[in-house]
Amino acid sequence: MQQHRYRSEKKTYSSPFMDGCLLACAFLAFIVAAAPARGVGDSQADSLQPQQILLQTQLRPKSERFHLTIQNVDIKYYPEVSLIVEAVDANGDPLDTLAASDVVVLENGVEKQVLSVRKLTIKERVPVDIVVVLDVTATMQVHINAVRDNITQFIRSLVARGIDYRLALVLFSDVIEKVYPFTNDVNEFVSWVSRVRAWGGFDEKENALEALRQATKLEFRPSANRVAILITDAPYHQRGEHGNGRTDLTTQTAIEMLQRADLRTFCIAPLVLTQYDTIARATRGVMFDIGQPFARILNAYSTQLTNLFAITYRTDLPAIPDSINVAILNQRRQELVRKTIPVVELGRKLIIENLLFETASARLPEHVPELEVLAQFMVNNPRVVIRVEGHTDNRGARWFNKQLSQARAESVKEYLVKKKGIAPNRIQTIGYGDTRPIADNATEFGRALNRRTEVVIISK
Repeated sequence: MQQHRYRSEKKTYSSPFMDGCLLACAFLAFIVAAAPARGVGDSQADSLQPQQILLQTQLRPKSERFHLTIQNVDIKYYPEVSLIVEAVDANGDPLDTLAASDVVVLENGVEKQVLSVRKLTIKERVPVDIVVVLDVTATMQVHINAVRDNITQFIRSLVARGIDYRLALVLFSDVIEKVYPFTNDVNEFVSWVSRVRAWGGFDEKENALEALRQATKLEFRPSANRVAILITDAPYHQRGEHGNGRTDLTTQTAIEMLQRADLRTFCIAPLVLTQYDTIARATRGVMFDIGQPFARILNAYSTQLTNLFAITYRTDLPAIPDSINVAILNQRRQELVRKTIPVVELGRKLIIENLLFETASARLPEHVPELEVLAQFMVNNPRVVIRVEGHTDNRGARWFNKQLSQARAESVKEYLVKKKGIAPNRIQTIGYGDTRPIADNATEFGRALNRRTEVVIISK
């Protein structure tokens, strides 16, 4: 069986440990640089009132010493609105700090007071959909093992930084071997990768461009930042070539395809394969050397984990808008970018905070302001169906936690049905107990975050 020339060269300086560390750190660097939200044509948001309202918000840096990219919006505390932004300096390096005095927010041309600027935390829950596009030919087994061994810690780091993740997987060789749709269960993803056994590789090139095409066809959440992570040690087939893999794509048409899909693509490959760098740069991604040591990657990219900020202001609009049209202006008030971000869409999780239950109890107070807001939303949108998900920390028996979380989800449904008149068939419930933590159960702070109720819009 012929082996890839580039793969043989790579093995002279790579090791399983170095590859595993590289993948873990590279993954973390990718997510902080996730792509901005899509434009008006891609908005599929639910309306939170009968008529559609566009909230035109402009974010203008007072200084040109840094650049801002609006990633998303958080309206959990409406009429307070938080813009989730990526902040980098003139050299493209992430900012360690950003102050309220550094920015000006304009809503419909009217300046609004910035209430706070803070680094992104676990409470923001910014949606990011990640597709791992993985070469599974013979010389890739060490890298496949590295993905399997490091993905869990990677996801924990994402969750700790406020990322509402989903993972998908595309496996390829000369053909598309298998496509796994998005999941929010990292253990399920690990099970997919654990079943992969590298084989084949009968010619030098593989079909990475067709694999990226498959990635663009996955069902992304409308407002999620979209990221593809391509991992390979071989060059790729292009249109007009003869061999085991066939495609009608070229480097340029593949780039155009990825740009249309707004899929920010990061490549882990041998640096001699410069075509991957071309794709990464054109889609606002980065190429990483598949044989580079962990320490070098860590030193270069660890600070990128802290360059997401939440800029919060108060709007005067009486109702939550259907979507938010956001623009960034430079110091001379020149528009740099304008995006329309869906506020609420299918699959978006809304965390109900301050929904306090007594210990080991599922009884709610007589009046819960957060549920009043949720009820009004459902009255304004009579076709919306939601799922109420109950979660606990890990104290106590697992069977009891699952039972308790189900009872608490049912209490929320009962509040909406009996007190607010919402039809019961519009509310599903499930209790997950302690099986889906979003924080470390070893601390009281983490346990408090894990004791939560989430509402997911599943139909509209």
